[in-house]
Amino acid sequence: MAGNGPLAGIMSPTTGAARARRIRAFVMSGLALAAAACATTGERYAEASTEPRLTGTEWRLVEFVSPKDAIGTIRPRAEEVYTIRLDPDGTLVAQLYCNRGTGSWTSPDIDKTMGSVSLNLKAVTMAACLPSPLERVSRDLANVRTFVIRDGRLHLNLMMDGGDYVWTPQ
Repeated sequence: MAGNGPLAGIMSPTTGAARARRIRAFVMSGLALAAAACATTGERYAEASTEPRLTGTEWRLVEFVSPKDAIGTIRPRAEEVYTIRLDPDGTLVAQLYCNRGTGSWTSPDIDKTMGSVSLNLKAVTMAACLPSPLERVSRDLANVRTFVIRDGRLHLNLMMDGGDYVWTPQ
């Protein structure tokens, strides 16, 4: 009998209905918060989509920023041109000062403004360029692990905090 025993006041039909309404309200407020979070994420994506795309953009090297004080920031001289282009079909095309290179690239995050990326130069011409502190670019591309597109610039981050190559759309 619902009216007898120690749980009589707690398990009454009125209390059970009130509890069900509170649970329903709690669940609905949680769903409303989740919907608001999704809307905010969508707005962030829309804002991020004004950034240049990872694929199809020709990127020109602005600087290399090393975490090591002895290296610091290195910028290409006016006559040094370094560019990369990541084509949607997975082809990597590069101009490396007086040389050219081609290869492949992959990323599960191509439609995002940050994520992981793998670059693989397969062939590079071997013209004799003047010495440059940035001749390491062709070797370092294989050590890139992540990218960030922020403020219109592409940051290619080397593994183990090895540095950051900063590129701008050409």
